[in-house]
Amino acid sequence: MAHGRQPELLDLVAVLNRPAEAGVDVGDVGTVVELLPPDGVEVEFLDRNGRTRRVATLTFADVLVLNRERTKVA
Repeated sequence: MAHGRQPELLDLVAVLNRPAEAGVDVGDVGTVVELLPPDGVEVEFLDRNGRTRRVATLTFADVLVLNRERTKVA
C-alpha cells in the first residue's frame, strides 16, 4: 500500500478513492469493523447522531489510516 500503513481492526480511516458502488465520498471518515483477506476492509460510517449511515467494503488502496498518536511538536 502506497498510502501509509495497512488498516487494522478499529482504525479510523479516510476515503481516498471513491468506488462507485460504495456510496461514500472522498474524505469521508469511518471505522474499520472487519478485515477481508487479502486486501479488503469493511468500514462503518456514522451520521452526526452516531447512527450507522453505511457500511462499505473498500480496499486498502481506497483508504488512508488516520494517525491516532500525538506527535510531539518542538
